[in-house]
Amino acid sequence: MTVRLSTSQIYNRGLNAMLDVQKAANRTQEQISTNKRVLSPADDPIAAARILQLRQEKANTNQFNNSLSTLNNRLQREETAIAGISDQIQKAQELIIQSGNAALNKDQRGFIAVELQSLVDGMAQLMNSRDASGEYLFAGFQGKTQPFQKGADGRFAYQGDEGQRFIQVGPVTSIAANDSGYEVFMDIPGVQSGFRARASEGNTAVPPAQIDGAVVRNRDQFESFFPESAVIEFNPETAVTPPGINYTIKQVSDGRVISENARYVSGNDIEFNGMSVRIQGQPAPGDTFMVESDSSKGLLAGIEDYIAVLQKTGNSTADREIRDQALSRTITNLDSAQGKLLDTRAAVGARLNQVESAKANNDDFDLVVDTALSELEDLDYAKAISQLTQETFVLEAAQASFSKVSKLSLFNYF
Repeated sequence: MTVRLSTSQIYNRGLNAMLDVQKAANRTQEQISTNKRVLSPADDPIAAARILQLRQEKANTNQFNNSLSTLNNRLQREETAIAGISDQIQKAQELIIQSGNAALNKDQRGFIAVELQSLVDGMAQLMNSRDASGEYLFAGFQGKTQPFQKGADGRFAYQGDEGQRFIQVGPVTSIAANDSGYEVFMDIPGVQSGFRARASEGNTAVPPAQIDGAVVRNRDQFESFFPESAVIEFNPETAVTPPGINYTIKQVSDGRVISENARYVSGNDIEFNGMSVRIQGQPAPGDTFMVESDSSKGLLAGIEDYIAVLQKTGNSTADREIRDQALSRTITNLDSAQGKLLDTRAAVGARLNQVESAKANNDDFDLVVDTALSELEDLDYAKAISQLTQETFVLEAAQASFSKVSKLSLFNYF
């Protein structure tokens, strides 16, 4: 059987063969220049899918490491703040003990009160420490709200919440990123029972009214009320005649009315059951404020109470007795606060160790992923160069043979 090839067929076959070899040589050359064996999923579909998965795992690890860096920064700042507050407490204890000297007169005790107030302000500044992004460390979930704010009465009140944030630092690992100011500085066992006041989260007044000035005015009346809590609820203005802002105070446990439709004046003391609070602003109807009995004593409140005793008492025997009792209570409260700070600092140190351990684990995992990626996509240079040499030789041979075949013609024999 005779096979006839046209001139165009001869050229096309030779050209296609050379192009195939040229394409293979170019691909090998690209592999060598990029040091990658898999340039596209078509080169090795299974390896390409695994490479994509490993790169995603590597990206997740990098994200976890970024979170660890942020967490490490927050915890170090918290530890520094707690250490500073602990030093301030020690100085406050020294001044309080010094103020108990019977040889001091009222003016000298007043100077000590001024020094104590400066320590309170310094502690509050540390309690209002922020992280690198500007969020408050001790505000709980309310990172944008300054946790310790001074009210009109000159005393500090806690405006954060009791939340604790967690940051994920591994596929199944999360580490606490903060401690709430309430837990660290407010929830400290006190020698005497007390109470705390706060605005409810659902209040609608704009701007929101604030409550502060929580003070026990009559200890006997308060002890008879303890451990009950109360709620101050603002009524519609039409509840009184003439209309105006008014409130009702109820006992939380059974709803018993303590005071009904009392007229409200912003900044005035609201006194009941031996307690006194102060609300400032213009509450909206339906806004509520909680007055909750508490056996704890805030760190700042304990010192502020003693400052008030120093400022009000004189040199009489009765005043000295009041001062001595207040000194004993305050020193005991500060010892409890110091213990709480030591516990918190130990917890922060443990978390820093977790951060370091998690970072080391992530680095080890990252190395394993890099090794697996290298095995899948990195090029064997010796093999690739040998293959390129062979493909170049085949290409040159194809070009030479094409040159010969393309010259075949019957006219060459005449």
